[in-house]
Amino acid sequence: MGNQIKQLPLDLVNKIAAGEVIQRPSSILKELIENSIDSNAKKIDIFITDFGKTQIQVSDDGLGMDLNNLKVCYLNHSTSKLNSFNDLFKINSKGFRGEALSSICSISKTKISSCDDNSGIRNFIEVENNEISNLSEEVGTMGTTVTSRNIFYNVPARRKFLKSDKIEFKHLINEFVRLSLSHHEIEFTLKHNNKPIYNLKRANQKKRVVEVLGKSIEKKIIPIEEKTDLVQIRGFVFKAEYLNKSRNNQFLYINNRYIKSNYLNHAISKSYDGLVDKEIKPSYILFLECDPEKIDINVHPSKTEVKFDDENIIYAIILSTIKHSLGKYNVVPNIDFSNNINLSIPSEKRVSSPTIELDYSFTPFKTPIKGTDPSINELLVENKSGSIFSEDDIELTSEYPVFDFSNKFLITKSKTDLLIINIKRAFYRIYYEQLLNEIDNKKNLSQKLLYPIEIGFSSSDIITIKSVKNILNHLGFAFTINKNNVNITSVHPAFEFGEVESIFLDIVEKYHEGLENLSPSLNDRIARLLAKSKSKKILKLKNREEQDLLLNKIFSCKEPNYSPDNKRIVYKINIENINSKFH
Repeated sequence: MGNQIKQLPLDLVNKIAAGEVIQRPSSILKELIENSIDSNAKKIDIFITDFGKTQIQVSDDGLGMDLNNLKVCYLNHSTSKLNSFNDLFKINSKGFRGEALSSICSISKTKISSCDDNSGIRNFIEVENNEISNLSEEVGTMGTTVTSRNIFYNVPARRKFLKSDKIEFKHLINEFVRLSLSHHEIEFTLKHNNKPIYNLKRANQKKRVVEVLGKSIEKKIIPIEEKTDLVQIRGFVFKAEYLNKSRNNQFLYINNRYIKSNYLNHAISKSYDGLVDKEIKPSYILFLECDPEKIDINVHPSKTEVKFDDENIIYAIILSTIKHSLGKYNVVPNIDFSNNINLSIPSEKRVSSPTIELDYSFTPFKTPIKGTDPSINELLVENKSGSIFSEDDIELTSEYPVFDFSNKFLITKSKTDLLIINIKRAFYRIYYEQLLNEIDNKKNLSQKLLYPIEIGFSSSDIITIKSVKNILNHLGFAFTINKNNVNITSVHPAFEFGEVESIFLDIVEKYHEGLENLSPSLNDRIARLLAKSKSKKILKLKNREEQDLLLNKIFSCKEPNYSPDNKRIVYKINIENINSKFH
């Protein structure tokens, strides 16, 4: 006889169910903040310890609970949001399933303290394994404080699979940002290990966006607003020139609830057709308001998936609205021919052409010029054999023909093979190895800027900049941090004035994307970011000498075959490959 069917113990059922709702510390933070928002709180204070693994505490000044409600609030499927089945189809609250607090209490040691009046006395319960271990009173004002300690303490297998502190903290910040953006009328504070991260006062929507995402975002966004019988749209989209391949700044809300929708995201992307390349991703902070009965948010416990009754119509409205705003705010100004503008030449006096003398023998690669880019001047260095090139190949490289193809590739040959070199990837590899060497130097060059550069960042971005400050200082980037502003006074001479802001923005962006998964060390990550940013500026090689210098430099790299991102730089075709094409 096979195994007998039996009912699982309630404790085990709760832990299994908790896995759908609570995947990591950020899940706890999300659920607790949403409960505070539902309680009509005007101020929400968050305290995190050890990246959420030791403690997460959320305190609010909302409606609070009396003792009777406190005793049942942690039980599974206990909620004040639903009274009947029909309520599922007109949900305006964040929570409604009655699963979150129960799930939190099943996988962490939880204290819930609350009061629904101004008596100055709060009731509190302490819960372990979904059972009350302590019930008492303490001093406190109206509102609720929930403290979750030692996440997954009783499910060690789940705790073992938590990611690094940096990744878990990134998820915590992401959840905070999503919720604080959609509720600008609420005051938020966030502290980590007693250090202030965010202190957000009540403000209008645009000011909240700038405070959360950084001052530099103000020049990048344009407002969106449209009202129809089906849906009301408001918020901001990014100007086309500030878009990139990142999905970091994508915030879509329905009735102030953060959601994910590939279909509606496609509508936003399509709005930029003709303005950006296809691989570029849109950035936006959009809020949709519609009748709760027209949507279904009861799709998944995370409540980020939503079904719409009229999705196709909403798609069309979003597409039209964004296209209209981009056309209104993002076009080149037209000349107003209604004005009496004299476009004729004011004088018939002919202007003689200036005399230009050219020194055709001059090249910046022979003699370094003071103040010029050392990464270019020092392209020609001693040759060292790469893994696919023999010593003879290196010595004879400049003797073989070489030509540029489509400003993207160099084509040359060795003794036996035809070689195709990707120019941008070659420069990426060269800059990368050069920067790694410079990081190891005791001292590097630094050039003081005539006009300092000030860049505004969000509070979470400032944490990232601080974490790499020593390396950037060592590389020649001198800057100070004042609240959410970075003031850059000196840079490495290899980088131009106009590149500096994009370099810092790239560092923050790639750091948030989890580049630590791709690179073994902080030095390596920074070298990659700076090298890639620099290599993007390479347009084409001007002459044969520059082509030869690039070939010599890439052949002398430790790994000439692949870029730091493990993409092929050199493609080799032997005579057998060529012969096979003519059979």
